[in-house]
This record gives sequence, structure tokens and C-alpha cells, in this order.
Amino acid sequence: MMNIDRRIPGFGVFLVSVCLVVTLALSSCTVKLVSGYDETTDRAVTDLQRKTEAHLVTLESVEGLPECTYENHKQFYDEAKVDVNVITVRAAAIPKNDITTQESQLLASQLDNLEKLHKIACLSKDQIRLVRTHFNTSFTAILKLELAKRRGE
Repeated sequence: MMNIDRRIPGFGVFLVSVCLVVTLALSSCTVKLVSGYDETTDRAVTDLQRKTEAHLVTLESVEGLPECTYENHKQFYDEAKVDVNVITVRAAAIPKNDITTQESQLLASQLDNLEKLHKIACLSKDQIRLVRTHFNTSFTAILKLELAKRRGE
């Protein structure tokens, strides 16, 4: 019996070409799992960190004095709540920015806890040291993520 070659002439070359084009197209696509760098968030978080640190330094300097009461520092809490809310809303408005949003919500929770603690009584230097550590951890986490985004990581 006679064997008949039923292949389409040039089909192998065509198939290899299609595979090559698809491979090149897919390799040039990048999948972004997080949002890009946001300079406004970076600056806002840095500014809030500066305000918070200044507040903690002030609390340390008035420890044991009548000026340590919550009422004398209410303005800081009001302004800081606005700042952290602005950061949280901005972060939530940016697609694929869930981590920054969660971190800013944690920061808001820490601020609320500090305010509640301060309403109860003036803070000791040991309490302030612990609070500072927690705040700095949160600020650092947000800033590290934003800086990694800027580097494209």
C-alpha cells in the first residue's frame, strides 16, 4: 500500500511561529499584584510620623506635670485622626493597594488606643516608649512598602 502524506505543507513552521509569538507576548506582560508607588501617601505618612513623634516627645517632657492631661493634647488627636483618615481613604481608593489600606487602618487603631489611654491618665515614659515602638513599626511597614513600590519591587 501506498502511504499518503496528509500533513499540510508549512503547517509545522506556522505552528512554531504561533507558539513563538504567544510566548513572546506572554513574557512581555507583567502582572502587578500591588499598586504603584504613591508619593502623596509617602509624604502624608512621613508627616504623620513626624507629628506623632513630636507629640510623644512632648508627653515625655511633661510627665508628672499638670500639662500632661489629655485636654492639653486634644488638638493633636483631632489632627492626627484627620491625617490617618485621609491616608486610609487615599490608600483604599488606589486599586491593588489593600496592604497599605490595612496598615493605615492599623495605624488608626493604634491612635485610638493611645487616645483612650491618655484619657484615662497621663502616660509614663515606659508607656510612651512602648507606644513609640508600636507606632514606629506601623509607620516603617507603610513606608517600606511604598519605597519598594517606587523601586519596582
